[in-house]
Amino acid sequence: MKSTYQVLLGILISFSSIAQDYPTDYLSPAFHADRRAAVKKQLSDKGVGIFFASQTRQRSNDTNFQYAQNKNFYYLTGLDEPNAVLLVFKQPVNLLGKSGTEFIFVQNRDPYKELWTGKILGIDGFRAKSGMENIFINDQFNAKILPMANIDSVFSLYRTEGIFSKYKTKEDPLSRMAGTVDSLITALNKPVAARSTMAIMRNLRGIKTAEEIALIKKAVSISVLGHNDVMRAIKPGMKEFQAQAIMEYHFKNNGSEYPGYGSINGAAENACVLHYVTNLKTIKNGELLLSDCAAEYHGYSADVTRTVPANGKFSEAQKALYEIVLAAQDAGIAASQAGAPMANVDAASRAVVNAGLIKLGIAKNDMEARTYFPHGTSHHLGLDVHDLGPRVLQPGVVITVEPGIYIPAGSKCDKKWWNIGIRIEDDILITEKGPENLSAGSPRTVADIEKMAKQKGIF
Repeated sequence: MKSTYQVLLGILISFSSIAQDYPTDYLSPAFHADRRAAVKKQLSDKGVGIFFASQTRQRSNDTNFQYAQNKNFYYLTGLDEPNAVLLVFKQPVNLLGKSGTEFIFVQNRDPYKELWTGKILGIDGFRAKSGMENIFINDQFNAKILPMANIDSVFSLYRTEGIFSKYKTKEDPLSRMAGTVDSLITALNKPVAARSTMAIMRNLRGIKTAEEIALIKKAVSISVLGHNDVMRAIKPGMKEFQAQAIMEYHFKNNGSEYPGYGSINGAAENACVLHYVTNLKTIKNGELLLSDCAAEYHGYSADVTRTVPANGKFSEAQKALYEIVLAAQDAGIAASQAGAPMANVDAASRAVVNAGLIKLGIAKNDMEARTYFPHGTSHHLGLDVHDLGPRVLQPGVVITVEPGIYIPAGSKCDKKWWNIGIRIEDDILITEKGPENLSAGSPRTVADIEKMAKQKGIF
C-alpha cells in the first residue's frame, strides 16, 4: 500500500503533465535575468542587493488573503511565492559551496501543504522556471553563510517594506531571514542604502520593456471591455455593485487574475469620494456613475475611469462640467511628451479645470478651484497601479492622465452643481513620436458615450 506521502506526490506530479493548459505569456526568464543584471550594475563594488518576497497576510482565522508578491521581488525573479529572499552582488562571492553574483533562497516542497494551497516550486521547479543556478532552500539561510563582513553597502528596502517592523513578533521563514539580515547589519554596522535602492528600482521599473508594454496593453484592453459594457448596461435602478460585477466579469473572463485595485463605482454623492469602494448605492435617474476600475494581467495593472449618465443622457450641468474635464485631459495628454517633466501634465490639465470652474462661477480663483480638483493628474503605471518611475518622461514610460471635478453637497456654489463627480482617466504610453492612448477604445466624448449607452449590454 502506498503511503499518504506517495499518493500526494503522485497527484502533484500529474499536475506537470497539464502545464501546457496554463497561460504562457508571462515575463520571460531572460527578462528577469536582464533586470537583475541591471541592478548589479548600480551597486557599489562590494555591495549586495537584498530583496525579500512579500509576507502572507491573514484574513480570518486560518484563511489568508490571496497572496500578492512584492513587486520588486517579482520584477527580479518572476517567483510568485512567499518565504524567499534574493541576494545579488556586484562581484562574485562564495556562498554554500557555490560561486556567483546571484543567490536565491526559496521554500521547500511539501506535498501535504501543496494539497491544501497549491504547488510549491522548490529548487528544481524554480530552476526550470527561471534558469537560475544558485538556488537554495530557505532553511539554509543563516548568519554563518552570509559574506557580510566583506560587504560595504547593503542595498535593500526590507525595512521600508514592513518586514523589519513585523519580523520580531512573527515567527516564519521570511521573518527569520529578515531578522538574520537585520542582526548582521546592526552588529557589523553596515549602512542600508534604502534611498539608493528605491532610486535604482524607480529608474528601472519606470522604463517599460516591450514585454512589459505587451502585458500592460493586455490589461488595458480587458479593462476597456468592462467599461464599454457598463456604458451599454447602465440604467436607473441599477446598483453600484452591479456595475462592478459587469466590470469584473470581463476582467476574469479574459484572463485577468484579479482587479488591479479595489473597484470604484460611485454614483452622485459617492462619485465625489475619490477612493469610494463600498459600491452599494442604487443609481437613480439623472445621476452620473463614476467607474474607476481596471484589470491586472500577469502582475501589470491598467487604470481606467469613465463617468456615464444613468439614463444615457448628460444633463446640461453635467455636460458643462464633463466638457471641462475632457478638455483638461486632452491638454494633459498633449503635454505627455518625451523629455518633459511629468509635472507639466498636471499643470496643463489643472489650468483648464481652473479656468473652466472660474468661468462657470463655481470657483473665484485658482486656489478655490483646487478644492474641486484635489488630486494629481498623473501617476506611473505598471506592476503597481501607482508605479515607480522617473520625474522626467521618457519613451517606454506609461502614465495615467486623469483630471477630475468633484462638487459635494454643501459646496460654496449653486446647488445645481452639487453631487456631481466626474473623472476621465486613460493610460498613456510615452513614445518618441508622442503620447499613445492605450485605452482609447473606450469612448470619452459626450456624444460617443451617449451613443454607446443606446447599445445592448450584457446586463
